[in-house]
Amino acid sequence: MTKEIQESLSKAQAHVSNLRKTNSRFIYISLIASVFATLIAGLTAFSGPIVGQGPPAWKWTCGIVAVFTATATVFTGLHKELTVSERLAKATECVGKLKSVQISLENSDLSSADKNEIIKEYKKVIEIYSEFIS
Repeated sequence: MTKEIQESLSKAQAHVSNLRKTNSRFIYISLIASVFATLIAGLTAFSGPIVGQGPPAWKWTCGIVAVFTATATVFTGLHKELTVSERLAKATECVGKLKSVQISLENSDLSSADKNEIIKEYKKVIEIYSEFIS
């Protein structure tokens, strides 16, 4: 049983690690794209187009701002649609519960009734958090 719990814990921790990376990546890309769009738009408003003179320069400048704005919008939308933050919170909760079960099971002076209760708790964790353990 201890080995199964350890394997489940390892899988859940791997999910947490991957979700943290994805969460950070989406947030940073959205933030950086928004900052660049704002800076370029602000510089353009203050000093004119940043890539030349005349109408073509304005088109290019506006196009660049639009690309950065679209990138920020897409990554913000993906972050929300894929529920990365919520899944990260749930996976982190799963890791905490598995660690609790593991610590309880490793306690050497448990009665068989206590061990059965711990096994029930582990099965409950598997049931609730199966997406992070399988």
